[in-house]
Amino acid sequence: MKAFPYNPQFNQEHNGMDLRDYFAAKAMQAFLSRSDTSLVINKRETSLIAYLMADAMMEARNGK
Repeated sequence: MKAFPYNPQFNQEHNGMDLRDYFAAKAMQAFLSRSDTSLVINKRETSLIAYLMADAMMEARNGK
């Protein structure tokens, strides 16, 4: 599922952003905005946490 579906009227080259990626970006943004930055160990771990949150949001969205 796309967060921003393809719209040929505005952009013929972009196929849209996956909803999972959109959720992960939002989760990472919230995670990194915390004042306690000691929780951020490395970039890989931070991105994995963001995608775990995105997967949970996708499951909740689908009623699982």
